[in-house]
Amino acid sequence: MSLSLLWVFASCEEEEGINPEAEETFADLESDWIRLATVTGDNQISIMQPTTGETTFEVSGALTPGARYYRSGTGRYLVSIERAQDQIRFFDSGIELHDDHGHEYAALWLDRTLSSPTPTHFSALGDDIVIFNDGDGSILHVEELRLEFDAYQPAMIPVADQHHGAAVKMEHGLFAVTFRDPSLDDVLPQMVKLVDEQGQIVAEDNEVRVGRIHGNASNGDYAAFGSTDGILVVNTNNEFSLIPNIEGLNAESGNWIGTLRGHKDQDIFYGWARSKGLYRIDPEAGTLTSFYEGDDVKSFFFSQNGEYLVLHKDNDDIVVYDAHDGDKMTEAPVSLARDTDAYNARKGYKSEVEALRAMNEPERVLGVSGEFLYTLEPSRDMIKVFDLHDMEEVESMQLDSPVDNFFVMGFVLDGHDHDHDHDH
Repeated sequence: MSLSLLWVFASCEEEEGINPEAEETFADLESDWIRLATVTGDNQISIMQPTTGETTFEVSGALTPGARYYRSGTGRYLVSIERAQDQIRFFDSGIELHDDHGHEYAALWLDRTLSSPTPTHFSALGDDIVIFNDGDGSILHVEELRLEFDAYQPAMIPVADQHHGAAVKMEHGLFAVTFRDPSLDDVLPQMVKLVDEQGQIVAEDNEVRVGRIHGNASNGDYAAFGSTDGILVVNTNNEFSLIPNIEGLNAESGNWIGTLRGHKDQDIFYGWARSKGLYRIDPEAGTLTSFYEGDDVKSFFFSQNGEYLVLHKDNDDIVVYDAHDGDKMTEAPVSLARDTDAYNARKGYKSEVEALRAMNEPERVLGVSGEFLYTLEPSRDMIKVFDLHDMEEVESMQLDSPVDNFFVMGFVLDGHDHDHDHDH
């Protein structure tokens, strides 16, 4: 009877035009909620849906020269950090994550410009965007879901003295923020404290203090900060600890972890020491271990769902790891355009702080969704797509004209990617 049922099921599929052995295509597998925001030198930004190749939005003249762009936590907004102009602006891709489903609206630049004293360090986790202002040590807290309301005014929180610092919102509602020792003549901080929405210090531990801090990441339960002495960790129990440097990491050589990556769905953090390579940080176990040895790291980042860690090497090899256990999955070379602004910044930095800051910036000629890597070809008029599992090319998208860079916007929903709700 089981064989008969199988035959009947297969026959029905054939009658309905369904081929049970047909391979799923990129358009079948990629989320309908993923968009590519492409940017050109004449200040034009366009929105493309990669599964259809359709361009849904174009506007010219709205970008600020020298701005740095960051993807918001939900993938809806492109945040324009305009440091030289002391301001921040927001481009809305129109792709809204709403609990377990999505909505699509018209893309647009928000009619909202926030004044901010030398906005520098950007962090985003879930609905919270936090920007540390190097100009006066304050932090700007933006609740992403409220940005579309005209009456909403994000909170500017006075916190610390002026310094090159960082801050992140944690799951229990407090901010982990760097503080500088005012008795020292140093632009980098030495301590981390937990503060509330009014900027009042709620928790600190003067015993957990380091020489210099740069770079931070959070998964909501833990915030991790890179330092000359190791990884400074804060948790939602308001506990502070230091995971000491292991052999090869030290302040004297300049080889200390100054760039960190974390993800809300990942327990493990990853860090970069300039000429030493990548390291795995387990804040629960309090361990720091060497992960990838080499002085050829160009950038590294999580996939949108936190399942994979992608390493981009100087020779344009891409290495993909299982982010949970660190096992290498695949490695392959790609043909890639140069991120000109990032290249010039790295070439021209004059100090260690500038070098650390350049290392922390995301690349803008490649990006990831949940399962796919997107790359901009050297011609700049084509974006190719690779499966993260084996780095096999699955799609190529011919652009109407060359672009300078692009950003992967939107989000991936388990089991709901093709339930599309359009609200134009």
